Amino acid sequence: MATADASHLRHSSKSSISALEAARARIRKDDQSFEPRTPPHRNRSIVSSFGSSSSPLSSFRNEEDAIIFEFGSRWLRAGFEGENTPVCAVGFGPEESRKAGDYRGWMRQRPAGDTDDRKERLDAEEWARGHELWRMDLRDVDLGLVDDKIERAFRDIYNTYLLTDAGNARLVLVLPSVMPHPILSAILTTLFNRWKFPSITLLPSAAMTAVAAGLRTALVVDLGWAETTVTAIYEYREVDTKRSTRAMKLLLQKMGSMLSNLDHEESAEKDDTISVKFEYCEEVVNRYAWCHCAEDDEASDREVAIPLPSKPDSAYAQVPLARFAEPVEDALFAAGTEDHEIDDHEKPIHGLVYNTLLALPPDIRGACMSRIMFVGGGSKIPGVRQRIMNEVSSVVAEHGWDAMRGNAVTQQRKRLEELHISKLRQDDDNQAESDEAETQEPDLDFVEQKLRRNQPRDSKPAIHGQFRQINSLGAWAGASLVTSLKIRGFVEIEREKFLQQGLAGATRDPDAHHIAANRQSGIRSSMVSDRSSWTLAGWG
Repeated sequence: MATADASHLRHSSKSSISALEAARARIRKDDQSFEPRTPPHRNRSIVSSFGSSSSPLSSFRNEEDAIIFEFGSRWLRAGFEGENTPVCAVGFGPEESRKAGDYRGWMRQRPAGDTDDRKERLDAEEWARGHELWRMDLRDVDLGLVDDKIERAFRDIYNTYLLTDAGNARLVLVLPSVMPHPILSAILTTLFNRWKFPSITLLPSAAMTAVAAGLRTALVVDLGWAETTVTAIYEYREVDTKRSTRAMKLLLQKMGSMLSNLDHEESAEKDDTISVKFEYCEEVVNRYAWCHCAEDDEASDREVAIPLPSKPDSAYAQVPLARFAEPVEDALFAAGTEDHEIDDHEKPIHGLVYNTLLALPPDIRGACMSRIMFVGGGSKIPGVRQRIMNEVSSVVAEHGWDAMRGNAVTQQRKRLEELHISKLRQDDDNQAESDEAETQEPDLDFVEQKLRRNQPRDSKPAIHGQFRQINSLGAWAGASLVTSLKIRGFVEIEREKFLQQGLAGATRDPDAHHIAANRQSGIRSSMVSDRSSWTLAGWG
């Protein structure tokens, strides 16, 4: 019996040892295969910003999110589709164009013993030339340098901000509606030659601004760098566009001239040359530039202290705050200048808005004037938006929607008013009957009755014929929304076709007579699938 108990103990000890070894092996295996991870959740989507640029929904479509670039004269904004703001905004100034090992920005501009405070004075155009990518006048523009700047900006954006491979995802460019063909060709050639983008889609900035505000019809006032553009959008189509050279470039030049002459105001030697730095002038505009809400507003006596333009690091100057409103008045509203002295390409902003609305049909005009949007750097200046609205309203109240001006027109209007008053006096006996007739609702035709029956009961009447401004998220946000909805654009340029033909290969689509009216919106229906030929639409 003792031997049986001993054998039972040995068997139980062996089984316990084998179970312990199996448990240790299982624990060792679990330790080797253990990876820290967040527990999955049905309402949580994990997107790696460094591994891939695709969204959770795009993984089911086996495609990456499109990259959206918004081109301007001075800035390049970039980001992914579906976002409300761009990831970055890169400039084209001298600091961004500096090469590795270039320390001229930290070197002394003059010898240490030189105490002369005089600075080099530059022409206004030459002073601002180094801070813009291109100009509308291409006679002095080096297109090769433009190619190099674009390539460097794209490489920096992809490697520093987007953190994804260039050339794999679809590329969308948001461009102004009017752009020189050599610049457009240089941009497309650089992108297709340096990277393997399968296609590039072009979208107009004005229509995308309306999309970002959730509107189909709008009047977009873009106070940009070189030009101010007023574009009438109706059902996502550009109906009319007018432009003026009164923009931020002219404002900075006038502000720079004012700051350059600040040290010797009593001196008679004043000219239009500029001696202050561009960055200093731009900082002053961003901080102190403002505008009167009306032309006859009283000036403020308040003074502000700014760094002295000749010695910005050591001294300050007391400047009246009203002085910073003068360049804005002169540059954007042509204060003190008669109408007959202004050319067509340098109209003030309020005159540009009025002329654009005047050129529209009455129904489109009533819809656009109730949906006015201001974008661009100049729209951020305090008082500019309200001043434009007040000036346009005063012009409409004085002249109405009539382009005729002069003493003869005024006399004719007075004569018609007198005839109208005399007619009212003759009909004074029938005043009660006329008032009763006016209170009655006018008869509606069958078309109007059918439209009213088809309207929903809870629908609100649209605002029509009233001046009103609306905020927008900007052209980049509108393009992000359109691209995320997988809406294809009319101007979709394929890589092989462009490398073979260039811009000269852009032709009219075979079915252009059906969709020609929709081209200027930059958006086309998904039913149109013929890509044998391509078009530049509004850029053609």
